[in-house]
Order: sequence, then C-alpha cells, then structure tokens
Amino acid sequence: MSVIQELLKPGGAIALIPAIRVTILLLLVMVIIMGILDIARIHMVVLSCLSVGLLGSISYFEKVWADVQQSRGSQSAAAKVDKEAEKTD
Repeated sequence: MSVIQELLKPGGAIALIPAIRVTILLLLVMVIIMGILDIARIHMVVLSCLSVGLLGSISYFEKVWADVQQSRGSQSAAAKVDKEAEKTD
C-alpha cells in the first residue's frame, strides 16, 4: 500500500504529527533568528507566539489521542472479560 493511501485511511494522519512538529520547530527557529537580526521584529514576535501555540495544541492533541486509544483498549479488554464470565460449561 502506498504512503498516500496509508495517510488517507481513517486515523492515518497521526503518522504526520512528528513531521508537523519538526516543521513548526524549524519555523520557530527561523523566526527567532530573524527577530534577533531585527528583521520585522513585531511580526516575528507574533509568529513565534503562533508557533508556540501550534506546538502546544499538537501536544494536547497527542495527549488526548493517547487517552482515547488507552480507554478503547481497556473497554475492549473489559468486554472480553465479560464475555468469558458469561460462558457456562
């Protein structure tokens, strides 16, 4: 299966999060360097705030995603235990 098909299937975009994080970090580094060089300083301050906000939102999304995956795993494990308890021999 091609990479694009993997990314387009439901839940496949989670694999892009590391690449998105690296891209935003590179943007943040460039913005900081341009701010230090005094190139459009106020714009660089705004862009750096937006970059930090994006990184925070991605971290929050990953945390929530992990919690949902963990709760799905525990629910399916509980369902298996309930089914086994209902068996009569």
